[in-house]
Amino acid sequence: MPNSLFSVSQKRKDNSPQIMQQPHSKTVNRPWKVLLIDDEPDVISVSKMALTGLKFQDNPLEILSASSAKQAKEILEEHSDIALALVDVVMETDNAGLELIHWIREIKNNKQIRLVLRTGQPGQAPEETVINTYEINDYKNKTELNATRLKTSVLTALRAYRDIRIISSNQNRLEQLLSSTEAILAHSEIKDFLRVAHSELKRFLKHDQLQLAINIESHMPYAQPVKKQYLITDENELFESESISAVEDLIVNLPTTKPDKPIIDINSKRLLHCLKINEFEHITIGFNFKNPISKGVSNLLPHFTSNFVLVFKNLLSNHEIQEVQQQLMLMLSEAIETRSKETGAHVLRVALICEFIATQLGLGKKHVQIIKHAAPMHDLGKIGVPESILHKPAALSDEEWDIMKTHPTIGYNLLSKLNYGIPQMGAMVSLSHHEKWNGSGYPNQLEGEDIPLEGRIMAIADVIDALGSARSYKKAWRDQDIIDLIEDQKGIHFDPKIADVAIQHFAEIMEIRKHYPDAD
Repeated sequence: MPNSLFSVSQKRKDNSPQIMQQPHSKTVNRPWKVLLIDDEPDVISVSKMALTGLKFQDNPLEILSASSAKQAKEILEEHSDIALALVDVVMETDNAGLELIHWIREIKNNKQIRLVLRTGQPGQAPEETVINTYEINDYKNKTELNATRLKTSVLTALRAYRDIRIISSNQNRLEQLLSSTEAILAHSEIKDFLRVAHSELKRFLKHDQLQLAINIESHMPYAQPVKKQYLITDENELFESESISAVEDLIVNLPTTKPDKPIIDINSKRLLHCLKINEFEHITIGFNFKNPISKGVSNLLPHFTSNFVLVFKNLLSNHEIQEVQQQLMLMLSEAIETRSKETGAHVLRVALICEFIATQLGLGKKHVQIIKHAAPMHDLGKIGVPESILHKPAALSDEEWDIMKTHPTIGYNLLSKLNYGIPQMGAMVSLSHHEKWNGSGYPNQLEGEDIPLEGRIMAIADVIDALGSARSYKKAWRDQDIIDLIEDQKGIHFDPKIADVAIQHFAEIMEIRKHYPDAD
């Protein structure tokens, strides 16, 4: 066939692999790699000539060549991004090309590279048999291929390779999106959540430099406007302030007519999302990228930000509820302490001592914080004890003592009606903080580990602060006397393990007390 590229062929003595890169233009960017595999040198040469200057999507071809299946494997091992391989069937052996295809697809598990089988001896590799048996993308008889048909075959294969890469990339990004969402949902603290979300977004976008800014505004009736801002830098540092200029620079002229709909500005490398919490509050979230966002990423990014905003909105609501709980618990506790002629500082000190001991015991951060905020509720039940008993300067009678011992149950009954974490923990602390390790406490004579851990922590914290504080009816105990009592009551009143922690860290506990002295 006169116009065939392969009407004349001769063997070449030089069997070394060859790599030829087309001349680069000024706009060259990641050329498409095409591997020619054939033991006939003229076939390689003529193919290179035909493909010289060919471009796909404005990018040139980078032609690599090998004269055997063995050399082709070496090149494929070195270059994982080859888009197309044109494979001769008969080389070292009659089936060398077919065995190479099996190695590529099954051993290397490379499903993306496009494989075009070329043969000058179709009788040895019948088309129907080969297509049914091997995972190839096209089958060509060398005598059929002129320059035009070769270019058409190459461009068709590159187009398919491009589409497969896009699909694979989107699938990977979708998997990353799901993975990132799972990682984000695992955090319930706002600051931890923001840091993790920032890191996950950088991983998702493959951007090393990314700023995350959040602006929260509240305009509640009969209240001062509230503005809260967070900024996370490229290095994952978090800044929290009433006013951060970087946030103002990042979030500007954001339309608020369509809340809950992300706005992606690819050219300015910015994504903005305005979320309406309610009729009085809204959040503006901005992502600032160093490099422009690709179209593929921009299609998936709103799904990430929607999950981010939804979780952040819920965290804000939960955080607000927790703050209200904490403030109410502390106010109630201080009111009760005032009624019983204790001091508000006692409530605060006990909470901080409980936090310290719980931390030393290795409890989780969330657990520790709930204990800290629930601890001030331990004597809430005293609201049900007559002042004549609370303020009696002399020893209580048996009847009066029985009434005093009802305060843990009263506190429990009040707090257990509130179905939130801190009040529920407060109820348990209230009910159990007068139980003793040996079962001689009240109100339920619980023993050992049957006493809730939080109650055991509260029991020793309450005693330490009470003994260390001067009152109208007693002087403050010396530190060593308190340590001696804890040692003496270990295994009787106190959990031995918690007692050991208190003794080991007694100086640190005293430092906490010094920072919050009683008012004169």
